[in-house]
Amino acid sequence: MQLLIEADKARGFGQIFMAGVFESLARVLPLAPDLLQMLETWPGNLADAGLIFRLNAGLHALARGDRHPGLAAIYRGAVRMTEPDPLALDLALTIALCEGEDTLRHWLSGPTQTNEVARIAGLAALLLELDARRPMETELLELGASAGLNLNLARYDIRLGGGRCGEPGSPVQIAPRWLGPTPPAARLRLGATRGVDLNPLDVREAADSERLQAYIWPGEPARSARLQAAITLAHRHPPQVARGRAGSWLGAALAEPQADGVRRVVFHSMVLQYLPPAERETLAETLAAAGAAATPARPLVRVGLEWNDDRSRVDVTATQWHGGSGSGQPVIVAHCHPYAEWFEWRGLPD
Repeated sequence: MQLLIEADKARGFGQIFMAGVFESLARVLPLAPDLLQMLETWPGNLADAGLIFRLNAGLHALARGDRHPGLAAIYRGAVRMTEPDPLALDLALTIALCEGEDTLRHWLSGPTQTNEVARIAGLAALLLELDARRPMETELLELGASAGLNLNLARYDIRLGGGRCGEPGSPVQIAPRWLGPTPPAARLRLGATRGVDLNPLDVREAADSERLQAYIWPGEPARSARLQAAITLAHRHPPQVARGRAGSWLGAALAEPQADGVRRVVFHSMVLQYLPPAERETLAETLAAAGAAATPARPLVRVGLEWNDDRSRVDVTATQWHGGSGSGQPVIVAHCHPYAEWFEWRGLPD
């Protein structure tokens, strides 16, 4: 059962509380047969669709409300490395599943919506390495941008091992555990930043902000506080996120004139698993076609932070097109934690 698989993964990442939640759901979900059938008859891979995380986000949303005090008490007391009381959790989840069935069906039917800003540490590190080799302004295009919080990365205080970039003293502090060489010290040369999402969120709307918070696992107050800081900053600096499909939007964006001395960077994090194969192929073809016209003065770079093929590891990959040798060849520049708690940095090859 996928719930038990996710429980094992959660334990492997030190998420003891969430492992207990998934194990409890495996025990009590048969008491909510309509929800169980929805999972069992889902057309596609449950893991790729993030369906278990949609269900958990819906439960977290119920716990953050005021209609399920038993579940709210357990979730408020969540500690990442502590096992929840199984009997109390079974009872609270059973009540929430049965009484909140319509709400949970809505969460299962909607797309997974996360905006984990810590992941941009990998992007920032790569931009610093690229700039150390050829300084130029970066135009950032993000696919699957959600609420666009990653597009404000130049306004975040980002610490990469012994280095630092972004805006010192920013309320958004990003400091993953860094293994490997420290990227070159420099400032982020960001120009235009924009993104696309099939269902973009607007954090100026309370419901959209709450949706993002529900996707933070209970027992992770630091992640929740960082998200709230990024949301607050986005109220003052609203990101530019279009509604649309990644492939068609990117094709139009890459067809726009690119000035000499501007590096175009296409970024996506934990997005590809949700795209149908045809759209993933469209993205690859669109990038390859644009890359064929790239030059040293007008380079194109693709940066991805995604699961590898068997979902055993998260890789940060970079593909550069610049008209020279090696153009269009992806390289792994890092491995990282799914929520960017740590990075094993390799960097670009010499």
